[in-house]
Amino acid sequence: MKNIFYILNSIISNRKLILDLSFKDLKKRFAGSTLGFAWAILKPLLTAIVYLLVFQFAFKSSDVNDVPFSIWFIVGIIPWLFISEVIESASNCFLEYSFLVKKVIFNYDILPLVKILSSLFIHVVFICIALIACGFMNLGINLHFLMILYYLFCAVCFSFSVSLLFSTILVFFRDLSQIINLILLVGMWAAPIAWNLEQFSMQVQIFLMLNPVVYIINGYRIAYFGSSQLFQGLYYTLYFWIAVSILLLVGTSLYKKLKGSFADVL
Repeated sequence: MKNIFYILNSIISNRKLILDLSFKDLKKRFAGSTLGFAWAILKPLLTAIVYLLVFQFAFKSSDVNDVPFSIWFIVGIIPWLFISEVIESASNCFLEYSFLVKKVIFNYDILPLVKILSSLFIHVVFICIALIACGFMNLGINLHFLMILYYLFCAVCFSFSVSLLFSTILVFFRDLSQIINLILLVGMWAAPIAWNLEQFSMQVQIFLMLNPVVYIINGYRIAYFGSSQLFQGLYYTLYFWIAVSILLLVGTSLYKKLKGSFADVL
């Protein structure tokens, strides 16, 4: 817990620097390109459209709980695109910003969060796009949508916990970047993005729900489409936060133990 409080204190103390670096990181991604920031929207948007066309027309997926499959799919893939992008980019943050890590005076505890906030700006745009799409399809948005703030917080906490763990290991084990790509590839199909969790038996559902990402994806759909079960049940909510806490404990402990050797390895 002392390690977690150390990281939190570092984030609070450097909040202005984090925001500044996040904006700069976002600009750096598309520096020199003609369309610039537009690529931040176009790339994930085209990815979502390709998947949607495959499942909507090739597999002829039907509506889910009276919600058109197209918007049901879009709402489900939005958090996945955010989480996968964050894990992929933030896991590489210490290598990418090695010139800062080697500076003794720079507090590089904040680098994973810099990557998360950089992706969060784009993610908020997609949340708004999905909201507009719901309006076009006459899907009434009610106060349930305020739950998007809670589930967005869940996505950020989960992404930070995983990213801190992976980024620490990646400094010493570079092959992890390839393993992460494989994990994300499998994760895309293992998460209930293009298929409905309810089509499986209860035993299979419980097994699939061990993946914390499932909690977040289901939560986004609850926020957009409404549900009487806002927090997906007490036990499942507790499980999610226990899983995130364990990941954060392991990540912060490993980071505190190994950070002193970063400069030597990089």
